[in-house]
Parts: sequence; structure tokens; C-alpha cells
Amino acid sequence: MYYITLDLEWNQAYAQKAIAVQKQLSSRLRGEVIQIGAVKLDRNLRPCGSYSVIVKPKYFKKIHKHVAQLTGISQEQMDLGVSLTEAAENFKRFCGKDFAFLTWGPDDIPMLKENFHVHKIPSDWLDTTYDLQVIFNKQVEGGGNKQRSLEYAMEHFSIPQTLPAHDALNDAYFTALVAEKLDVAGGIRAYDASRGQYLESSVIGDADAGDDGYVTVGEMLEDACVTSPLCPLCKKPLAAKGKPLHSKGQRYLFPYACGRDGDMFLTLKVQRNFNDTFRAKRTITRADEEAIAEYRRKLAESDVRKKTRTRRSGRKRRRKPNTDAASAPKTEE
Repeated sequence: MYYITLDLEWNQAYAQKAIAVQKQLSSRLRGEVIQIGAVKLDRNLRPCGSYSVIVKPKYFKKIHKHVAQLTGISQEQMDLGVSLTEAAENFKRFCGKDFAFLTWGPDDIPMLKENFHVHKIPSDWLDTTYDLQVIFNKQVEGGGNKQRSLEYAMEHFSIPQTLPAHDALNDAYFTALVAEKLDVAGGIRAYDASRGQYLESSVIGDADAGDDGYVTVGEMLEDACVTSPLCPLCKKPLAAKGKPLHSKGQRYLFPYACGRDGDMFLTLKVQRNFNDTFRAKRTITRADEEAIAEYRRKLAESDVRKKTRTRRSGRKRRRKPNTDAASAPKTEE
């Protein structure tokens, strides 16, 4: 199997132009890819090929000033680029058949899929991908939610930055040098084990991908896929086992139980679509004793906060004395 380190540069439009294009397309388009850079590594993480191409955008045709300054790509270079369709065909041919993508951070593959969707280019071959930033964090930083930059990782491993950053091919090459310092195979095994916690994972209401979005979050919470889910293992209805827990960041957790397969949590992570409707990542996981105890603790804290707010809002405010009336002279009858 080969590894493909991938990096992208994309153009952005000014706000009004971006909104107009997304309404025209009825699809999200946060940016248009203008450069694809990739380095192919063999199973021993030795470089054995590279790919780089400048892509001519179809919708955001004028290069954003900030993008030009950051990447060094000029309007003339962008205008002479190839179409995304041609670039995708050549890139897929370069990748071959047995490979996995390594990216630094979670943004590149979703951006490429977003662009492919708008241009009606199949994207299923992009699915085998691993975020090297996550692997670095677990193996070097000891886990947690730190998001270290590629430059930080290079400094950590004493890798000299001999080429300009924010060039897609250069950054893909730097990512390859960092990968060489990590246990990528072990990182992938741990990555897949983490993914395996999900008995079921899907996105509901994704208007960006052509589905009908939910007009309100309340409408989403009343959908049968939330209120009457099936067990992912035996396909029988799950039974509700407690109150839902609403956390910051529009996250909802619902406790359920299957008579055969035990306790489970259904989780929603709500996000907004381009057209102001709502979608959510919907997952179902097993609920072990530790997870259930944590759910109960957070639910109790939530109930306390609600009661406190209720008491505060229910207090009667003392009437302020009418100073005007008190100071006014009494009239004699």
C-alpha cells in the first residue's frame, strides 16, 4: 500500500459573491481549489513520486488578495490552470489503486469533496484518509485536543524548512518528512480503533449534499431517526432510557437501550447548512458504565443550572419607591 500526503490551496470569494454563488448552485462552496500538491510514499515511507497542478476556478475567478499574498499564486497563473475535472482525473491516476491519504489537519479532504460535488466528480476514492495531525498529537503530545501546526511538528523533529510554505506541493513534502518520523502504521491502527467506537455514523439533513435540511433544530429532534432509532446490530427498535442531554456547541445525547445488545447513546452534532437550514452528524455508540456515569453527572449538573435559572427568573422584584410621589407636596382639602 502507498501513502499519499496531500495538501491544497484554494481561492476564496468576497462574502457577497460567495453567497450569490452558493444560492445559484444550491450547494455549499466555501472555496475553489486552485492547487493540488501530493507526495507518494511507499510502505517504508520513502518518497516515490509527486504531483502538483494549478487549477483554474470556475466560480471564484478573481484571486483573493489574501490568497495571492499567502500562496504566491498570481491571477495569470490561475487563469492558465487546468479544469478541476482534468486535474482530478490525472490525480486519481497518480494515486493508483492501493493507497491512503495522509493530511495535516481535517480540512483538505472535505474541501476537495465539496469541490468535486459542485463539479459532479465522483469522490468515493477520497474516503481512505487519516489526519496526521491527530497521529502526531497522540504519539508526541500524549493526546488531548491540541492542534499543532505543521511548522510546529517540523521544529519538533528538527526538520529544516528549506522551501516556501503555503505551496501545496511543498507542504505535502513537509508532511511526508513529518510522517517519516512517526509510527504511521501504528497511528492508523489506533485511528481505526477509535473510528470503530461508532456502531453507526451518518449525516442527516445535509443540504450541502443535496438533502433537505431541517428548518429548525426542533424539527430535527422530532425526526423518527432521532425519536425512534433502530439498533445498528439487530435492527430492532431502541427504547429510550432517560432524558436527552444538551451540551454547548449544539450537541445532543440521547440514552437508549436494546433488549439484546445493551445500552447505547445516540449523539447529534448540529451544524448549519449554506441555506440556513440545519444538519447533524448522527452517531450511535455503545454506552459502558463509565459513559453512563458521566452522562448522569452532566445531566444532574444541567438540571441544577436549570433550577437555578428558574428560581432567579421567578423571584419577585421589589418595587422601587415612587420618589416623585413621595417628594411631591401634599394638597390640602
